[in-house]
Amino acid sequence: MKTIGLDLKLLDKVYSKVDKTVKFVFLSRGQIIEFSYINKDDGKDIICVPVQTACNLMCEFCFLSDYDLQVRNLTPKEIAPCIDYVVQDLNLLTRLNRNKVFLISFMGCGEPLLNIQNVIESCRQIRDKYQKNYQVVRFAVASLIPKMELMEKFVDSVRKNQIPLKFHLSLHSPDFKARKWLMPAASSIRESIDAVLYFMKCTNNSAEIHYALIDGVNDREEDLFKLVELLKNRNIPIKFLVYNKKPSASFIKSPRIDYFRKILEKEGIATEFYIPPGADIGSSCGQFLMDYYEKYNKK
Repeated sequence: MKTIGLDLKLLDKVYSKVDKTVKFVFLSRGQIIEFSYINKDDGKDIICVPVQTACNLMCEFCFLSDYDLQVRNLTPKEIAPCIDYVVQDLNLLTRLNRNKVFLISFMGCGEPLLNIQNVIESCRQIRDKYQKNYQVVRFAVASLIPKMELMEKFVDSVRKNQIPLKFHLSLHSPDFKARKWLMPAASSIRESIDAVLYFMKCTNNSAEIHYALIDGVNDREEDLFKLVELLKNRNIPIKFLVYNKKPSASFIKSPRIDYFRKILEKEGIATEFYIPPGADIGSSCGQFLMDYYEKYNKK
């Protein structure tokens, strides 16, 4: 176990065998936090960052929903040093072929809108430190928007601090009952879409929809029609994610991604297909190395 700062230690470093993802497992104040470096050979150095030590929002497809874990907001004193360690350990700034874009993705463990102040301050610190090393330093946040007042506060903070940040709305179903079952803490669908439009207007930043197609759950014809109705002429693209199976759930990935994309594109709605990296080391959406969390983060 390597000490890298006050109450901060490196516990493990895990390499994916299917892509170039590297997961760094840190112990911070006695709790596990995971950071992942993602390299898709697309001109970006990407670090996926947690905002909390765990999450209690109980999304059906998330690994964490099966466990009773201690949830604590992470601070910039924990987030920034871990990012620095990843950068230094992988020699990201000294490689001759160093990428020109540095993307910090707050899509690891936790809900960013429940830790707004620390997320924004971390963005400020990382931007100010690395903008001399990279042509572009930018950020991304994925959220289910637990409360509308939190989204308003978040938009205001991004705007005031001029953070170059892309907002990703975790939608995953256009049907109210299905979405509430999948993500009990999520705000209403219409309000969430309006909030995304509000974010884009107020910050001049971009946004997109995240949607993991699950067979028989959110890939029905009625879901497709509702998506068209919801997104047509909104100028919000939708990114379809490959669902990675959760051991305790009976969900399986849908075979209808191509079909959904074809119909939506015909309606003028931009789509993208994304295979989350690092699935074999618990780095894909909603995945974690649960052995560590069971040992260190249980209540």
